[in-house]
Amino acid sequence: MSIGRQIARLRTEAGMSQSELARRVSCTQSMISMIEGGSCGSSLTMLQCIADALGESLVIHPIFMGEE
Repeated sequence: MSIGRQIARLRTEAGMSQSELARRVSCTQSMISMIEGGSCGSSLTMLQCIADALGESLVIHPIFMGEE
């Protein structure tokens, strides 16, 4: 599942609108819509703000390419 879809699912489960989430993270509703829809990326800082607003933890799993 993409990050955007996970954000949308968590936001919906929290009973929060895109507008409310946007207000909590100081961005626009259209930016939340684009992040959830996968049409724009997001910085780690923004993802952390979104996670905080949703009461979730941001966990980053490194992906290693090739052998070391």
